[in-house]
Amino acid sequence: MSVRTGRIACPPFAKMFLPVLLAVRIAVVGDIGAGTEAIARGIARLNRESPIEAIVTTGDNIYPCGVKSLNDPRWSVLTPLSSLGIPIHPVLGNHDYCGDPDAEIGAPLPNWRFPARQYVFRTAAADFAMLDTNRYADGRAPPPDVDALLKASTARWRIAVGHHPLLSSGYHGHFPRDEHRRMVALIPAMRRARVDLYICGHDHHLELIDGRPRMLISGAGSEPVPPLLRHAQTIWASEGPGYRGFAMLEITADSISIRFYDADGDARSRAFVFK
Repeated sequence: MSVRTGRIACPPFAKMFLPVLLAVRIAVVGDIGAGTEAIARGIARLNRESPIEAIVTTGDNIYPCGVKSLNDPRWSVLTPLSSLGIPIHPVLGNHDYCGDPDAEIGAPLPNWRFPARQYVFRTAAADFAMLDTNRYADGRAPPPDVDALLKASTARWRIAVGHHPLLSSGYHGHFPRDEHRRMVALIPAMRRARVDLYICGHDHHLELIDGRPRMLISGAGSEPVPPLLRHAQTIWASEGPGYRGFAMLEITADSISIRFYDADGDARSRAFVFK
């Protein structure tokens, strides 16, 4: 397997003093493909308050179908997000496959950091395995090899990102049945790879599920849909009428903090801190 890597720049002395550094801040937003202007305003507000090192997207980057070429006018959907000056690290969703997924790989969009369908990017405290779950979820390919992607990782935290949920209180946490069974079957592989947190979208709400690994659903970038049936291990989920929103990770050598925000940048939950 070919593994591509990227790194968020930090001073050489940073690793020496990592335990006392401020947290690495990463915004997580998914299913953004119907327009990013509202979400970009919320992320921009938090970035002004304290710098955000990266934006992770959990797939379905462009609706109703992904771009077909570098000249596709639908790229403009991502302009508000790419104009923030924050590196964007995407994965592919099923709607991106409706276009040409390879057109998104390596595209010269400002701040677009997408070197391969599966790749790793590293921060001072965590390594992120960015997965393509699409062909596995629909039964056309073997499961993504998370362990191979993270084999060289020496980071304190290991995080995997894919489009499809392992577990969820939304529709895709239950249906289609075959897809759901395949994704649940990935949980032992995540554990073998010592993944601390699995991040996904596909379901259009915000949610945090306890377990090993813990699971973060952030798919409320556009066309929000409330959860269908609350999972037994859910710590927090967006409730009531669906609203656009995103999650914020703050990662240090000792902890991961997760908090949920709406598109205006207003907190919708408390910070959930895991040591």
